[in-house]
Amino acid sequence: MLRALPVLALLLASGCKGEDPDAETPETPEIAGVEVPPAPLARLSVDDYERTLRVIFGDDAIDAVQPQIDALPQDAPEGEGLFSRDDQRTSQRHIDQHYAIADALARASAGDGALRVRLGGACETVDDACLQPFATALLDKVLRRPPTDAEVSALLAPVGEFDGTDRVHAIVFLALMKPELVYHLENQGSDEDGMVALTGYELASRLSYHFWGEPPDAELLDAAADGSLLTDEGLRAQVDRLFDDPRTELTLREFFEEWLHLRRGDFLPGPRHDRLSGGMDTTGLSAEMREETHALLYHAIYAEPHTWSDVLLTRESFARSDRLASLYGVDAWDGSGARPQLPPAERAGLLTRAGVLATSDGSTNPFRRGAFIRRLVLCEHVNPPPGNLPPDALVPPETTASTSTRDAFAAKVEGAQCRDCHAQFSALGYAMESYDGFGRFRTREQLVDSAGRDLGFVDVDAAVTTRIDGEEVALAGGVALSEQIAGSEDARQCLARQYFRFAHRRVETGADAGLIGHWSDALADGEPMGPWLRRIALHASFRYRAIEE
Repeated sequence: MLRALPVLALLLASGCKGEDPDAETPETPEIAGVEVPPAPLARLSVDDYERTLRVIFGDDAIDAVQPQIDALPQDAPEGEGLFSRDDQRTSQRHIDQHYAIADALARASAGDGALRVRLGGACETVDDACLQPFATALLDKVLRRPPTDAEVSALLAPVGEFDGTDRVHAIVFLALMKPELVYHLENQGSDEDGMVALTGYELASRLSYHFWGEPPDAELLDAAADGSLLTDEGLRAQVDRLFDDPRTELTLREFFEEWLHLRRGDFLPGPRHDRLSGGMDTTGLSAEMREETHALLYHAIYAEPHTWSDVLLTRESFARSDRLASLYGVDAWDGSGARPQLPPAERAGLLTRAGVLATSDGSTNPFRRGAFIRRLVLCEHVNPPPGNLPPDALVPPETTASTSTRDAFAAKVEGAQCRDCHAQFSALGYAMESYDGFGRFRTREQLVDSAGRDLGFVDVDAAVTTRIDGEEVALAGGVALSEQIAGSEDARQCLARQYFRFAHRRVETGADAGLIGHWSDALADGEPMGPWLRRIALHASFRYRAIEE
């Protein structure tokens, strides 16, 4: 019987319902001058779910059920989505694994008096007197708010038929299968003209999962309890505190790694890699490149009041290792004091860092680089390849003597079937051809085929004419492209859209344009990155949820 109870409760409480196709679309309410459309029910990401369980049960208990957590379907972006946390799909496998995890943790709690004390502050020895305070304390953690008497009674109602520690098993199991653990229901607040004003506890939960990806801590819950979180001053104080916590740095790291595709593995030794690397040991080099990119971003967000334009244009090197610094042509930075300055004609900011440019074998792919900038930095749609292409159409051209990578790739798409599509993005990739697949600046390209044969050198041509913000511009290479993007309204809008998707865990709709424009305007006004990233939680819309008809 125990197995059926939580699954039935989960299905009954899931809140799934069909939509009436003939229903009128309600007018989207506004808060502080921007529309706030209804958002889908938000599920915790798998990482959020694991961190939540670790806060409740501690590392030892969760380490013991790690195989069951790892068996959950991994979150992955789909369609126009970009971030893994945007994946809100729920399947039978999710429910089965949540069941298995809840059952394992419930059994552990029933057999471990110290764990029971952690969960409920009672029931080190199981007796009738301890069950209600135990259930109340556990629900407080699961719901991320104080439970009502009715909720405690409902949790205890099925437990009477069990004896001894089986009652603890039932309470923990049923609590962990409550939908409120896995979803942000946000249904306790008051109706205000088509909007639900979040309660203090709902706002605390929204803040903590936005910045930390885990439940609110005691101080945030105290601010919810005493009402100070619902004041402008109290909210700002908590946002500042959460933002300065190292957990927010980890969340921002996740955002930039997924957006900029920094989560690539190490370089892969092979004939082409070995020849192009020139004998350089590349073991672990990819990780050093990634850390240098994060150091640039961390400095702009936390250390000094840098703007988004500064991020795109800075010549400061944050390379800590000698080999990465030598790749840039500067001395290694010791972690304090002034950073070495990169050569002004060679690099400018984020897009010319090795962590963004490097490839697994040291070769370049201008199509991939160009599509990355057009789609992810400028947020313009790039048409997918048609389905009737020849079998080898998507295979990079083989390197031949006297033919640059740019010329070889351009020749591959010179036919009418490919030309129009590639006109969207290829030139952006050609502008970055002054950087090889290890992120090194070059004026001459070393030609190496896939077998590792050295075919000589050719001059690099990175001059292009391309479209930025709807206008044709002539660019001399990566530095000029970075300068153009630093002044681009499309690029500012794109950063705002990408962070919106990450923060709200969904792709934006037309009704979100006002809010995204509000953030983009702040970037155009030169707001530093740190205050800008706080801005999303301080806007009035963050305290509300639109009512879905």
